[in-house]
Amino acid sequence: MNKKNELHAIFLSKDRLYCKWRLQPFLLNAAFYCEQPLNPEVMDLRIFDVTDIHFDGTNAHAVTCMKIGRQDKDWTIKGLKKDRSYICELGYLTKDFTFWPILQSHPVHTSYEFDHGYIVKLKAAEDFYYHRTGVPNWVEHPDCRQTS
Repeated sequence: MNKKNELHAIFLSKDRLYCKWRLQPFLLNAAFYCEQPLNPEVMDLRIFDVTDIHFDGTNAHAVTCMKIGRQDKDWTIKGLKKDRSYICELGYLTKDFTFWPILQSHPVHTSYEFDHGYIVKLKAAEDFYYHRTGVPNWVEHPDCRQTS
């Protein structure tokens, strides 16, 4: 049996995202020990718009928060915008109303509004694939790192 803690995000349609997670009780208990929850039966599922930025947890273009039950294992999010990148986080509010993240998904990208957006990204992907001389210039790639 897989005991891995994880949060996955997959598209059901162009504007509907399905989030599914596995969170072992010991991780949640450890998080609650570090920061007391406002309500231990309520979790927050947040979706961050991270389009074309190096997301640091605070600099999203927009964030949407959904209150979910502690026992929930999945959620569907509707109404996503075209040509945007999103990251989901599962966590809770602490007694001082601070969001305490526990799990984060990989970035996902909604469909492009115009075909030329895909073509521009495709060229960047091909350039990186065939000529790995630097970091990729799109935030969704796991090798993309913020340089100082």
